[in-house]
This record gives sequence, structure tokens and C-alpha cells, in this order.
Amino acid sequence: MAKRIRIGLIGCGMISGSHVNGYLAHPQHAEIVAVCDTVDANAQRRAAEVLSGAESRANSATEEAKKADSAEAKEHLTENAAHWGGYKDNGVKIYNDFNEMIKECDLDAVSLATPPFAHEEPTVAAANAGLHVFCEKPMARTATEARNMRDACDSAGVKLAYQSGGTCLNKTSYAIREAVTSGKIGDVHYGRLTSYRLRGRPNVDMFGFGRWFLNSAYSGGGTTYDTGVYDINRSIYLLGSPQPATISGIAYRGMPPEYTGEEINDVEEFVSVFVRFTNGMSFTYEHGWSCNMAGQPQGIFIFGSKGSFSGDKLFLEKGKWETDDKGNRRRYQGNLEETPLELPDRNFPDKFRDFLDACNSDAQPVSNGDVGLKTTEIMSGALLSAKLKREISVEELYEIEALRIEPAPGWPIP
Repeated sequence: MAKRIRIGLIGCGMISGSHVNGYLAHPQHAEIVAVCDTVDANAQRRAAEVLSGAESRANSATEEAKKADSAEAKEHLTENAAHWGGYKDNGVKIYNDFNEMIKECDLDAVSLATPPFAHEEPTVAAANAGLHVFCEKPMARTATEARNMRDACDSAGVKLAYQSGGTCLNKTSYAIREAVTSGKIGDVHYGRLTSYRLRGRPNVDMFGFGRWFLNSAYSGGGTTYDTGVYDINRSIYLLGSPQPATISGIAYRGMPPEYTGEEINDVEEFVSVFVRFTNGMSFTYEHGWSCNMAGQPQGIFIFGSKGSFSGDKLFLEKGKWETDDKGNRRRYQGNLEETPLELPDRNFPDKFRDFLDACNSDAQPVSNGDVGLKTTEIMSGALLSAKLKREISVEELYEIEALRIEPAPGWPIP
């Protein structure tokens, strides 16, 4: 049986609750042994929630085992109940310094539920200690930070996964990727992904978020880094993980009502990005927290020489030639036919189980450090391009990021 991965949770704010529930949902594969936060009250509260959540699940599993309709189901529930029940005896250690937690605890992996400005340092520290890393989205503020994180994990031989990979873990995404990478829709030359909200700005239209969301020095960016990351990440996966070559972006901030808080607000509310990949593909992303647009089709559109994807629907070209009386070709009549996707006959894990399985095998998580790096190159490159008002290459992106002063600022939008 696969090893039960011992998890240290770093960051105990709002988003950490999803990490706790994610690992508790897999009691035979994961155990949360420690939590860490610079605010002691947050760490204390989250540790208590781990224990109470485990106890509640143990009680439920015990009752369900009594009613199980098969010996196999009863055994599974009993084992789960025992693992959850073990939290009461083992407890959860509490730390205020992740370096101390990494040094003192017997861990296999850390799970980062921290803001973007606190991803690189604990990732590198964990990798140097031989620990796997699951990271919240976005993976990093800059391409340089993301590259440092990936390289540290690769050098140490540990796995690096990040949260937005959950958008890829389903039968439809797998089938689209297979159709694209196998050549079923021919030469994929262009794609477009459009996604936006009417009004959905953290701490302006939506509340309960950290102050850092609107400050580019801490978040890296606005809508691109917060929700656009899901779209960019999924497109990289669907296209077979191509390498970005050049990036051109425009960004806008200023949708009414204006932000009236006291904190810095210098992040984009809308972005449009055009990416050229080294394999000849190109892709356009449109994404917004705030956009006065209704009725416009949203979703992903992939253009191939033999077919296309419109959202999750596959269309294949089935045209034919018109001929004259002598059989000579006169005109080609193109025609598209919607074709059922060839869905795989298997189930897909959630993002936490995908990470845990990777920790116990030679496989990489679906959204690994390489995918995260390419995604971050596009995000950081888009905002730098918008600031410079011209297209930039990925090589130039790294050169300009290297000129930044510490702490690394984002690309503020005026």
C-alpha cells in the first residue's frame, strides 16, 4: 500500500480550510501532522479545525460501517475511521516559523496556503529538506520566482504541484488534450479563451479577502493572477504544454465604482494577452474581474487544420469536392460535424489526491512545476508587456525581472 504522506500546512488563513478538507478527504493517503502561521491565533484555530474535522469524520464513518452492505465497504470505512480517530491521539503540532516546522517535524510534504509573496521561500526551504510541495495558486508573482521554485524541487528530486491544476483533472479535459496532441484535429495553430465577470473585484465588490489582493507587490497582479491563472493553466495542459516564446498584453484598471479603501490598489481588472509559442501555436486570453459585457460567448476555442474545439464540443471537418461531368474537381465544400469525444474509461482524482499519488510514484502532478512556470511566464509577461506597450520575449522577461529591487514589486497598472 502507498505510504501515508505526512503533511505540514504552512499558512492558516482563509484558503487553508480547503487544504485541510482536501487532505482529510484522503485519510489512507495523507495525515496533517503540523500547521504553521505567523499569527498564532490563526494556527491555533486551524489546528483545532483539523482535530474537530477528523473526529466528525471518524464518527460518521463508524456509523456508516455498521450499515455497510458489503464486507469490503465495511473494511474501508473502518480503516478510514481508524485513521481519522488517530488524530485525537497524535494531535497537530503548531508552529509560527516554517523553518522550525521543517527542521523539527517528521514530514513528507508541505502544503502552502500562503499569499503569492510567501511561496518561493518556503518552497525552496522544503525542497532543500527533501520535502514535496503543494502550492496555492498562483504559483509565484514572477517568472523568476517560479523558475527558482521549479529548479529547487527538480534538483532535490521532489514533486511540486499547485492548486489550479484541479481544472485539468476530469475526463473531458483529458479527452481534449488527447485529441489535440494526437493530431486528431490536425495542426493546431490558434486558440482563444474568454472569461470574465460583470463585477468581481476582491475587497471592492467581494469582501473577506486579504489586503494583498489589490497590491501588485504582494499579489503579482489582479484578475490575471487571481482567476485568469485557472484558464491559462488549463490551456497549457490542453495544448500539450507548449513553451511560450513571446507575449503581448494590454491591461486596464478603473471600472466604476472606484475603490475607496486605504490600501494600495494598483492591479488590473481586465487583461487581454496574445502568446506565441515556440511550436508555432498562438493563443489569446481575455479575462476580467470587471467587464461591462453580456451575451458574449465565453470559454475555450481551439483551431486546428482538421477540426476544432468550441468549449467542450469537438468538431471535425468532413467536406468533399464537387466535380464536373468528367470527374474533375471544381470546388471544395467544407463542412463541420460535431463528433462525440472519446472519454477515457477511468476516474480522475481531485487535485490533492493527484499530488499525493505523485509523491508515492514516478509520475508528475497534472499541474507541476514546469506547467506552473509556463503559466507564470505568461502572466508576468502580459503585465510587463502592458506596461512597456510592446511585445516582449520570455528571455527579455527574465532580464527585466532581474533588474527589480527587493522586495520584488509587481507590474502596477496606473
